[in-house]
Amino acid sequence: MLTASTIIMGIVILYVLATSCLGVYTKRFSKSSDKYMTGGKAFGPFVIGVLMMSEFIGTGSTIGTAQTAFSEGISASWNLITLALAFALFAYTLAKKFHERGEYTISGAISKTYGNGARTITSIVMIYALGVVNVSMYAGGAATLSAILHIPHSMAAILVGVVTVVYVSLGGMFAVAYTNLIHAFFKYVGLILAVSFSLAAVGGFSGLSIEMKPSMLNWTGISWPTIIAWTIANIGSIFSTQYIIQAVSSTNDDHNAKKASIYAGIMIIPVGIMAALIGMAASVLFPDIASSEAFPMTTTLMNPFLAGLVIAGLIAAVFGTVAASTIGAAALLLKDFYTPFFNREGSDAKSLRFSRIATIVMGLLPIPFAIFAPEILNTIFFARALRTTIAVIVILMFYFPRFSSGFGATMGMVSAVVTTTIWFLSGNPLHIDNIYIAAITPLIVMSIDHLFRKNKRVHQNEQSIDMNDSYQVKKIK
Repeated sequence: MLTASTIIMGIVILYVLATSCLGVYTKRFSKSSDKYMTGGKAFGPFVIGVLMMSEFIGTGSTIGTAQTAFSEGISASWNLITLALAFALFAYTLAKKFHERGEYTISGAISKTYGNGARTITSIVMIYALGVVNVSMYAGGAATLSAILHIPHSMAAILVGVVTVVYVSLGGMFAVAYTNLIHAFFKYVGLILAVSFSLAAVGGFSGLSIEMKPSMLNWTGISWPTIIAWTIANIGSIFSTQYIIQAVSSTNDDHNAKKASIYAGIMIIPVGIMAALIGMAASVLFPDIASSEAFPMTTTLMNPFLAGLVIAGLIAAVFGTVAASTIGAAALLLKDFYTPFFNREGSDAKSLRFSRIATIVMGLLPIPFAIFAPEILNTIFFARALRTTIAVIVILMFYFPRFSSGFGATMGMVSAVVTTTIWFLSGNPLHIDNIYIAAITPLIVMSIDHLFRKNKRVHQNEQSIDMNDSYQVKKIK
């Protein structure tokens, strides 16, 4: 007779094999570097919306939100509700502008205003940020797989990394698109099952409200400063994340780019609310567990077949985010480093070959860190701060293009990386979140550059006037 753990393990293995095979199959559609990186603009706005959402509903958005809700209540859902707000702002402000630029990398878009120096810094910062995201996803996925499959953490991390690398490196954006549609479906199914069984076990919404402290039902219980910090961080992430720009570039026109952003925002709201309800119900049903176990413990309320679907949804959350980050980092390496230095003749065959190699490298590189240095997970919030720095540059680029210069933008990003890193490693002194430092530093540096250039122009104009006056005096004499 099959045990519950065997059934769950079988479902997870079947899911991993099925999505891997689909990724391998999509290789037939990725015959050029353009199709590899953007899918050849073959996807409608709904599919692109799912892809954009997939970047942000990994384990941090599901297990993490449930963990926070375990102790803080429904207000933990703001973690994702503010993401929906960020997507809406992106739809009505930057989606059209990015699409019109005709660039599928964030660094390429910035370079059109601030030059190649800013392009290089932007690319380096974004590749690092995406790498950190993958470290966190591998570590989270490894923890889930090792517990379910009863294998060592290191082997689980390698398995997650290798599976993702196989289908993304072969199929590129096509692989990410098709597999992430499946991942998104299983994420939703897993959340719906988990929240349904959890609420049923506590007596529904009425039972939950009776059992919980009133503060747990307070929508601002997490505190306004935290909600504001989350909002800034999420807006910064949406406005500057490489994969979001790549997804927008995969639409046929700017109208569909806007629709895709709106779809992403609408679809992400239920994820936050369901994950928060799961954590709240777990605090009633399993009050003595560690908060990090809030989501996984809900599987004990189900039969093994349904529990297997929920676990598959958690694995899907890992694969979806890793695939998005990996293809985004590969695109930056191709556009900003390989093409200008090693493929000036523009050979598409060479670009496609490098794209696959870059995807493999960026997919495998985080694995050792996830195995040997899981504490690096804490830097995921630092990665969001870095993306906020780039978002500030993006907003100035589109709405205040004459403010500061390429030198100012480059120094602004470099200064922000240094000061934000120091602030983060110092433990956020004065209780000021490093996200605020990341947002303010480039503004200060670029303002100084703007004032310096303005004073320099005034001085040059005065010299020009003096020279002209002297010439006129000599002419009269």
